Amino acid sequence: MAKIPAHIVDEILQTARIEEVVGDFITLKRAGANLKGLSPFVDETKPSFTVSPSKQIFKCFKTGKGGKVVTFLMEKEQLSYPDALRWLADKYNIIVPEEEVVKQIPKTSPSPSASKENPLVKIAKGVYTEYYSGGERVKLRGRLDENKQRQGVWDYYAENGVHLSMMEYRDGMKHGVFFQRYKTGIIKRTGNYKNDKQVGEWVEYNEQGIRSNIKEFTD
Repeated sequence: MAKIPAHIVDEILQTARIEEVVGDFITLKRAGANLKGLSPFVDETKPSFTVSPSKQIFKCFKTGKGGKVVTFLMEKEQLSYPDALRWLADKYNIIVPEEEVVKQIPKTSPSPSASKENPLVKIAKGVYTEYYSGGERVKLRGRLDENKQRQGVWDYYAENGVHLSMMEYRDGMKHGVFFQRYKTGIIKRTGNYKNDKQVGEWVEYNEQGIRSNIKEFTD
């Protein structure tokens, strides 16, 4: 399938509002700075699903699922990453001119400090995107500040489009929610960081989604 041009991907991601997208599926109510509602992934009577408009992320405490708007669509509608982007483009009336991938892509995967010249890495308007070999499937995406420090939510994807992990950063340090999934999509581990250190309750799950270990970290 033809790839979506990088500048269009950036436009989609910067235009989409997670509270508006989630609001197409469930009713959200204000709860302080956040919004809450019943989980769209499981049946429940007490709201466990939270959306943060300021951070543009969601978290389902019933299932452990979380991430940004594209991840929500991938989970809710069982879409691939490109199809989730096209869903958002349709919602926000963004035209997606398709372009074919015709150039050879190196097989090596660079780090966030890699040169913009590497076709596997794109840095546009502070958004860092790293692709798997072939240049269509996203491997890693997050935001860099003017000093090239990681900020906000960073997402890591498997080659099949499964959202493998999410990590929040502040000034280049791990600071906030973390979760990790098996390649099957089942949650593997969840917890929080503060200034690069694990804090609070960390929960590990086996490949059947059953809790297998709980650790408590002090600040």
